[in-house]
Amino acid sequence: MARYALYFAPSPDSTWWRTASHWLGRDPMGGQAGQQLGVPTLPAMLMQELTKSAARYGFHATLKAPFQLAEGMDEQHLERMASAFCALQQALPLNDLVVKPMGNFLALRPAAKREDINALAMRCVSYFDLLRAAPDAAYLAKRRHIGLSERQEALLQRWGYPYTEEEYRFHLTLSDSLAQQDPETVYQLRKAAEAHFAELLDKEPMSLDALSIFREDHPGADFVFWRRFPFANASGNAVISGIPQKGRIVFVVGDSGVGKDSLISWLRQRCIENSKLIFARRVITRPTQANEQTEQHEAMSTEAFWQAAAAGQFCMQWQAHNLHYGVRRGIQADLQAGRDVIVNGSREYLPQLLIQYPDAHIVWVVADQQKIKQRMQNRQRESGAEMQGRLHRNQQLSTSIPANASIVENNGSIADAGEAFLKVLGLD
Repeated sequence: MARYALYFAPSPDSTWWRTASHWLGRDPMGGQAGQQLGVPTLPAMLMQELTKSAARYGFHATLKAPFQLAEGMDEQHLERMASAFCALQQALPLNDLVVKPMGNFLALRPAAKREDINALAMRCVSYFDLLRAAPDAAYLAKRRHIGLSERQEALLQRWGYPYTEEEYRFHLTLSDSLAQQDPETVYQLRKAAEAHFAELLDKEPMSLDALSIFREDHPGADFVFWRRFPFANASGNAVISGIPQKGRIVFVVGDSGVGKDSLISWLRQRCIENSKLIFARRVITRPTQANEQTEQHEAMSTEAFWQAAAAGQFCMQWQAHNLHYGVRRGIQADLQAGRDVIVNGSREYLPQLLIQYPDAHIVWVVADQQKIKQRMQNRQRESGAEMQGRLHRNQQLSTSIPANASIVENNGSIADAGEAFLKVLGLD
């Protein structure tokens, strides 16, 4: 399974990228960087050995350590969140970098502690953690093998990586561990690095101006450059660094046959160019019917549904009319990216919804009972007995409208109800 690392790296078309790739002997764009730098006093094979692991990861500074995507999350969710996050970040100058040790390895590091960079890294760690799958036992054992303090162990448990929060140190790695090398070798490598990067450090200092995502396709593979998201003010626009304001759940409910599906379908077409609005696609244990034009749900067998639920793929699930309904947890990434998510919901799920999402906006669609009965007959989904059962259930639940719900009447045309719905959302 692929892993994704959130890094700072210079632009792939920059002199910094080419110079660093030459030092490591590998270009993370997918190829070799040409002959590795020769150090007169070090054998070429030793130089390659001293940078082997660093070359596999590529020239970078870690902002959030490599992770697998959690169940129900995909690359689109990562991209959406990265775009929203970077739109609120401020570029930070890196004009004080020096070559110096970082533990047992060599790195480019700020000359002094940078609280602004540390704060950016922590925003990145916490904001994207929704996407991270919990590490497996083998990963945890590998981390613990090097010896962790009690605090680092706590950070490993919380964030999946021990060097976060106050343990974080911004650095651009230049070598593997030098713990087994003699002092003369370490000295020669450091002098070579200082000479190799001296001109760039003096004349072309970097700016931490983007988030780069590197991808490892399978365990042990080289990390390759995947996406780069420039910060909003990289060209000088003033922004306040922070994290996106979360979007809201718009939970649409109403009597069976009230026309929710048709209304939501109308809204989807009307708002097709609104990138801030997402329509959740429900999973239902009912086959898609040939005449079903309103909601193209994801059909799933009951067995597959419970397997998906056990794997943690749903953030909402309920049962109604002898069917199981689920909403995939990917909508949580959309909410995190500041998008509003419209969910075709269930009235009976409302108590649980408000525990999960206390700020959810409930939209209750209503219509005359005669109009509802006519619509149920037209959609030809229920038999006579089943229709009567639904109508009876409607009467039982029709008095439970919460005081803070927004009411949308759907007695006339879908367009009229749709315009009323847009007004409720503030999109009219």
